[in-house]
Amino acid sequence: MATTATSLFGTQVDLNPTAEKDGYEVGHGHIFMKKTFHKPTFCHHCTDMLWGLIGQGFICEVCNFVSHERCLENVISPCSSIASNLIKDPIAHTWGEPDRFKKKFCNVCRRSLGDSLAVRCEVCEYYSHAACLDFVVSDCRKISCYDPNKKDTSSQVVLHHWREGNLPTNAKCYVCKKTCATTECIASMRCVWCGVTAHTGCYRSITPECNYGPLREIFSIPNTVSMPKTNYSVKSISKSAGDPLPVHHGLSFFYAPPDRTSSVPSTTSTTSTTTTSYSACSSPRSSTDGSLTPRLKRTTLNNISNFWHGVTNIFNHKKHEATVEEDEYNEPGSDGAVIRLFDGNLSFKRRVSRTISVPKDAQTHQLLEAALKAYQISEDARSYYLAEITEAGSHLHERRLKAGEHSSNLGKNNRDGRPPSLFLRYEEKDLKRGTIRVYPGTLRVPVAYKSISINNFISVEEVIEMALHKFGLEDEDPEDYNLVEVLLDKGVQERIMDREECPWPQLVEARRNSLRKMKQTRYYLRKIKEKRHERSQMYVGNLPINLSDHRYKQIIQKHLIDVPFSIDVIYAQNGAAILVFDDVDAATSAYYILKEASVDDKQLVVLFVPEIHTERMDEDSCPLLVFVNVKSGGCQGVDLISSIKKLVNPHQVFDLDQGGPLPGLHVFSKLKQYRILICGGDGTVGWVLSLLDDMCQESVCSRPPIAILPLGTGNDLARCLKWGGGYEYGDDIYPILRAIVDAEEIKLDRWTVIFEPDGKLVECDNRSNSSTSSSGNDDMPNMFVMNNYFGIGIDADVCLAFHMKRVENPEKFQSRIYNKGVYFKVSVRKMMQRERRSCKDLFRDLKVEVDGQKLELPQLEGLVLLNIGSWGSGADIWGQDDDGSGRWKRSSPSDGLLEVIGLTGIVHMGQIQSGLRTGVRLAQGSHIRIWMNSDMPVQVDGEPWMQLAGQVVITRSALQATMLKKSKAKIKRRNTEPTIINATSPTDEKKSPIDTGETQKRNEAPRLTAVKSEELNKV
Repeated sequence: MATTATSLFGTQVDLNPTAEKDGYEVGHGHIFMKKTFHKPTFCHHCTDMLWGLIGQGFICEVCNFVSHERCLENVISPCSSIASNLIKDPIAHTWGEPDRFKKKFCNVCRRSLGDSLAVRCEVCEYYSHAACLDFVVSDCRKISCYDPNKKDTSSQVVLHHWREGNLPTNAKCYVCKKTCATTECIASMRCVWCGVTAHTGCYRSITPECNYGPLREIFSIPNTVSMPKTNYSVKSISKSAGDPLPVHHGLSFFYAPPDRTSSVPSTTSTTSTTTTSYSACSSPRSSTDGSLTPRLKRTTLNNISNFWHGVTNIFNHKKHEATVEEDEYNEPGSDGAVIRLFDGNLSFKRRVSRTISVPKDAQTHQLLEAALKAYQISEDARSYYLAEITEAGSHLHERRLKAGEHSSNLGKNNRDGRPPSLFLRYEEKDLKRGTIRVYPGTLRVPVAYKSISINNFISVEEVIEMALHKFGLEDEDPEDYNLVEVLLDKGVQERIMDREECPWPQLVEARRNSLRKMKQTRYYLRKIKEKRHERSQMYVGNLPINLSDHRYKQIIQKHLIDVPFSIDVIYAQNGAAILVFDDVDAATSAYYILKEASVDDKQLVVLFVPEIHTERMDEDSCPLLVFVNVKSGGCQGVDLISSIKKLVNPHQVFDLDQGGPLPGLHVFSKLKQYRILICGGDGTVGWVLSLLDDMCQESVCSRPPIAILPLGTGNDLARCLKWGGGYEYGDDIYPILRAIVDAEEIKLDRWTVIFEPDGKLVECDNRSNSSTSSSGNDDMPNMFVMNNYFGIGIDADVCLAFHMKRVENPEKFQSRIYNKGVYFKVSVRKMMQRERRSCKDLFRDLKVEVDGQKLELPQLEGLVLLNIGSWGSGADIWGQDDDGSGRWKRSSPSDGLLEVIGLTGIVHMGQIQSGLRTGVRLAQGSHIRIWMNSDMPVQVDGEPWMQLAGQVVITRSALQATMLKKSKAKIKRRNTEPTIINATSPTDEKKSPIDTGETQKRNEAPRLTAVKSEELNKV
């Protein structure tokens, strides 16, 4: 039982009431020293070059911030050593896969990434070297912040979320209209919400309120979205042990605290090889004893062990590279010494170290300064000391370095030639008392935090009382509040502390374990009765199709025996279900169990999905749902996902490789109106349209308008709708999203294609088309929904040969150009095999009837039924001109007619592709019946197979789709407007973000000129 402060001191008072004045960090925290630079260097504040021969500028000893002497007084960018303390509400980053990013800079050490392996946050464009991950600032943008306690969110103000450096090359300052992008250093600011950019010295002139910029109309506002806060990153833990880095989707983290009484070995005891066990599925609230079932605990801890093993691999990989960087910075020459640093017992036990290079004659104080810099510590060096580590067999000895001792004396007892190892320790002057910071969290108080002095005997309950007193909430009952311990280490980890715990002894012990983790520990005051949204939605796919609701529940219940859940929606046609959990821990437990489960030898597809609360949305809100097929065409979807997530809410973007379109359509099913952007080929568009048909009864908006970003090989539907022939790597995504806002809606006719083998109508199963085998068999679907075109004969034969080659070697078909090259080779080979072509007598084996009238066929090798104005990667097979007879109508995707066109051979197809000829016009109609006397190759929207002899009936479907056609771009004069994404515009009803008199005069001038021009025109 902890001794209360009341019994020790008579009254409940703060031990050091004058320690905190205003609760804010003062200054930028940099430690500047003058330096002579031997290569062109640029100021990180004004981006100008440093001129001179010696002592050209100043550099921060901790974060490498470079500045002119004249700019020192104006520096406002905080040092990385104090940046974490400035974050009131930390949000974990969403790291992508490790890659090499050219012309980008690390946001931690401010060095160029160059050819180094680095990671990037997919949400806020935060870059970091792999070796700098320990010091990243968890200040990602909050993409889901639905709060059930706030009923009225209309007056809620959203502030700009500024990110320094790595701006687009065409970025211009919103204040001074000058170029603010630079590839020479990390400088200037960009709002990750609206995209507005500004110089470091200008951005504070912009009003702090953000309106999400021009894309607000298609943006899903964060306060309308909720996402389950799982105990750990469900995506990262599911990765294999060989994966190098964690990846998660911006979810908050929880962790179970280690056993502090046994986690730290004595400095003279045997070095243990065991590591602290972190539980991803348990928290102090998970059960009465905080334990898990043996089965779940074993599965979870194994997954986390694999996860941290992958993280360790990447740090080991980068160790040599980090050493090279330090050598370059410190310039020790040939007589340099390499030293390994550990910040505590736990880091030494896990062999997690940092490496520095110093001259061999470096003294103790120089070693200490280099060590503090390596761990991003800007405090007084007199509060720390170094101790040499010596391992003698299984024993560990620690010797404190004396003042004036040289680095050449270190490591003499290392017989294996390893570099010397040092502990960076804190001077334990007073182990009985200290100061902690308590943050108000969601409490409405005018300060960011308050410092509270405590000792070994002050408990959490007493800390809560003192915190309420400092925050000016003396009338509040301390029993209504909890103290939450937050660790900003590789994410954001939380733990609700017991009221009898004493924080200070835990912090002292944590400081011996790791100085870095101790500095990343903070405390939050949270109201117990505050209602928190913990409802979690989970998508479970790959279940058997067309079963009863009771049977689906039995299948899932078989795996989730002790986990409470309910089923929200069952999609029997698709073999999927949406599970709902009222408890976060139960949802996390279910995820791990179902992720390893299989039904009918099929691995289940499991993922958490967000929930959109329509009651918080504006009446005219029309957010954008984005689907990306990473396997389409040139396989550019992986890079595209990251680019789109920067411009919209990442919860609006869904990877079709993870569960298909169904999870995204379910999330948006309750919205009255929304748009869809499909990033893929024509087959991907048909896939999404077929799912919309299945969900039309469950969705409030059954026919949302659809735009296309073409990633496929042909992309005929995208060409018809003016979205282009194909997305190329590096294309700017913002103009495409902006065009979606201004696009016009048109209708797209859809057609039902029914196959009747042997002239007998086979019962239809209403299943959509999928590219299956290439030979006729009983498993082929007998009904398809056609969107673009239907082909019989030579074009389907070429398409089938191409499809077979892609099935045999799918890894080769990673480029749109390569795909078209293979298609060309197949066509030439077919042309050379003139005598053996199976379609040369096609016109004799076909009988065609259009709207009840028999069609006389000329000598043809192929027949195409066209619904849109593009065929074969953009060719105009029908033609735009009338032949003068008045018989033909202009082709339109919404006229209710199909164009029947003939092909005479491969050469004719080539002439059509080159624009020299058009197809043979045969007929236009809405009901077409075709008799095939032999097996023939056919294709529907580019999906080919060999069809058995029989009848084909094509009729207009009642399921008409709503598409978005790109409007013509407005022509603007060059060099009149900045190419940045403006947060606001002077012509908006809202006030300009720069509230100065000069700006108002500058904005009024064009309006006065416009009035005079109109008057002159009238005259």
